[in-house]
Amino acid sequence: MAEQPAWRTVELPEGSDLVKKELFDFQCEKGQFLIELFETMDGKFYAIGTDKDPNAKMVIYGSHVVSDKRIALQTVLEKIDREGTWVD
Repeated sequence: MAEQPAWRTVELPEGSDLVKKELFDFQCEKGQFLIELFETMDGKFYAIGTDKDPNAKMVIYGSHVVSDKRIALQTVLEKIDREGTWVD
């Protein structure tokens, strides 16, 4: 069994939660996107992506909560590819 990351073992006040966030900068023909990948203390993952263009319509591309960080990230990349705005 893999060892649990140290941040997941910190003691928190009752009723609180701690989430780890990683940032990714995704560039493709549709533009430049910020992707945030979140990891919960119980080892679940979810990701959200947004267009970095300040003039772009606000669209949030998100994944479900899953047990594999690669799947969360891949889901958002595929949604951007499928639904993202084309640059003229």
